Amino acid sequence: MKIWSGSISPESNNDAYKIMLEKDINVDNNLIKYEILSLMAYNLNVYEKNLINKNDSIKILNDLMALYNKKIVLNSDLEDVHGNIENMVINDLKDSGKNLRMFLSRNEQIHTDVNFFLIDNLIDYEKIIYNIILTLNEINYNGVMPGYTHYRQAMPVKFKTYIDYIINIFVYNFNKIDKILPELNELPLGYGSGFGSLSDVNFNDVASYLNMDKNIKNPLFSSLKYVDNYIDVISNITSFLIDISRIFQDLIIFSGDEMKIIELPEGYVTGSSLMPNKINPDFLEIFQGYAAKSISLMNLIYGITVNKTTGYHRDFQVIKDEVIPFMLELKKILNGLKDFFKNIKFKNDVSEKILDNSIYATYNSKLDFNKNKDWKTSYKNTGNKIRNNEKLLSYMPDDIKSFDNFNTIKNQIDKNIENYVNKRNKIINKIEKIIK
Repeated sequence: MKIWSGSISPESNNDAYKIMLEKDINVDNNLIKYEILSLMAYNLNVYEKNLINKNDSIKILNDLMALYNKKIVLNSDLEDVHGNIENMVINDLKDSGKNLRMFLSRNEQIHTDVNFFLIDNLIDYEKIIYNIILTLNEINYNGVMPGYTHYRQAMPVKFKTYIDYIINIFVYNFNKIDKILPELNELPLGYGSGFGSLSDVNFNDVASYLNMDKNIKNPLFSSLKYVDNYIDVISNITSFLIDISRIFQDLIIFSGDEMKIIELPEGYVTGSSLMPNKINPDFLEIFQGYAAKSISLMNLIYGITVNKTTGYHRDFQVIKDEVIPFMLELKKILNGLKDFFKNIKFKNDVSEKILDNSIYATYNSKLDFNKNKDWKTSYKNTGNKIRNNEKLLSYMPDDIKSFDNFNTIKNQIDKNIENYVNKRNKIINKIEKIIK
């Protein structure tokens, strides 16, 4: 039985529609525990406020607890995770389970489920980023490498400074991701279909059970956040992947035949299908493809939501069906970066040989300026030396290290796990006391 059975809309067996729903039901398998958890919180308040028969409330809570600890496979005939869980409870409890999701819209339910999913997976991303940062911090190759602008040698830079730059990128993106979590922790339950809820449940209490916030009062604005939450997450992930893709483009060039100052680790390169001399940076290039895919997801979200009226539209389902698998797949790929960075090798002897004489031009202009205090003349004098093939004075740039320790990052992750995961799950203890 579908959750909307009994409405004015007739049931049908449209095969084309079933095909459209097939991916959705597979994606919803990742939301089962969140669906049950939010229903637990809702029905706990139903119980506490005596909104239905007390015994039925206890039976519902008891059955939800059993389902929470059970391996569940969703049935595509029941359309989505909401219909599946409701059907299971009704099958278990008969009439006692029919008030499981009274006055709830699946709009507010899927928004709640997705927010839980996004929070948990972003915290997983934070753990991965933290481990990558620790790995990068242990890289201790010494030496100098050419810095490039416009794909031309510009000024020398220490390899340790370059690694510090990569660390800065990961710390920066950690902080950007971390700022999204409070936005996702706003409980969507309570806005109905976007026009308010007729439920007598106290949604501030429901939010407190799950250690979530309930600050937004306007139901229309609250429902608007469904798409905005996706935009916040994917735009930040896209920015993060673009930053990494630029590093990878550096490493593709630095490990190529013309330079070879970087040696990429085994397992992250492949051979050619035709040419036995090739060592191809396939992992780096495919990763750049995922950065492009993330950009396409942003275009998908904007394309689906532009010019829509206020409120939920069913094509929003497509956003969920693309974002969730992408985030799960990307998490596995990001997990591989720790070993990648751990095993890259810097070849200082090769790097020093490819440093062009002209790379010290700015330094020599500075030395000349210290004498005559005329920058334009000093700039010109250095240019003349290069044109005359004169040997410029070399120098060794400083090592730059931005961070001494990363305890604040580890502490923030621990805090997030406690606030967003552990405290959320304390509702289980509340319910266990009722059903025993």
